[in-house]
Amino acid sequence: MKNFESGVFESITADQAYIKAKSLEEGERIQPDDFKDLYGEKNVSDDHEYVKKMENIFVKEAVPEQENTRKLAAIFEEIIHEQVELSDWLGPDVCTIKPSRYDDIKNGVDSIAEFQESEHTASYLALAIDATFSSEIEKKLSRIKKEIEAGELAKVKYFASDHMNFRGEIAMIPRVIIGAEAKTIKDISELWLEGKNKDLGSHKIQFQIIEEMLIQFDAYKRYAEKVNRPEIVRIYNKVSSLVQNIYNNKKETMEDRGNRDGVCMAINQKMKSF
Repeated sequence: MKNFESGVFESITADQAYIKAKSLEEGERIQPDDFKDLYGEKNVSDDHEYVKKMENIFVKEAVPEQENTRKLAAIFEEIIHEQVELSDWLGPDVCTIKPSRYDDIKNGVDSIAEFQESEHTASYLALAIDATFSSEIEKKLSRIKKEIEAGELAKVKYFASDHMNFRGEIAMIPRVIIGAEAKTIKDISELWLEGKNKDLGSHKIQFQIIEEMLIQFDAYKRYAEKVNRPEIVRIYNKVSSLVQNIYNNKKETMEDRGNRDGVCMAINQKMKSF
C-alpha cells in the first residue's frame, strides 16, 4: 500500500492516476512556441530556459518524503481542470484553459476558468490548486495579499481563448485556491480512473470547491476595501456574483448536504483572519 498523507491509495492505482494526469496535462497546456510571432523567438526561448532552470532546481530540492504529496497534487489538479468543464462542476458556461508551464511556475496559475457570459464577453478566474493544507497554501495566501496591496492580481503571459478570439497576455485575473484532503482526492481519483463521469458529475466536492471560492472572494474583497483598492473590490464582487449564481442554480437540481473536508474547514478558518 502507498500512503498519500491521510489517505491511502493502492500503489497501482496511485501510479495509474499520476501517469494519466501527467499525460493529459502535457497535451492540454498552451505552448509558448505558438506565440513566437507575438513575442519574438528570443523572448520565448528565454522563457523556455527559465522553465528548464526552475525544473532543475525543483529536482535538486525535491524531498523524497514529499514525493507522494507532489503526485497527489498533480492528480487533483488535472481532475479539477477536466471535471470543471466535463462535469459542469462550475456550471455549463465555464470552460478551463491549461496555462503554459512558464505561467504555472512564474505566475502560479495551475488552471484558468473562463466564464462565458455572452457570445463576445467572458470573465476569468485563476485557479491555484492545492492537494493538502500545507505551507504551500500559506505562501499562496501571502502572494494574494501582496498582489491586492499592490493593486495587482494574477497575470498570464501566454494566453489564448477561442471564445474571445484572443491571444496574448491577460492581467488582473482574480486568484483563488482550491484545496482538498487526501481522502477526498482518493475518492474522486478512483472514479476518474474508472471513467465514472456520472458519479463525478454528482460528487459532493463541487459544492466544497464553490464554498471555498465564495469564502475567499469575500475575504479578498474585504481586504481590498481595507487597503483602498476599489478596482480589485469590483473584480472580486463580479466573480463572486457569478459563482454565487452557479451555486444557486446547482442547488435546484442537486442537494448540498454540507459535506466538507478538513482542508475546506482550514481555508474557512484562514479567511477569518486574512
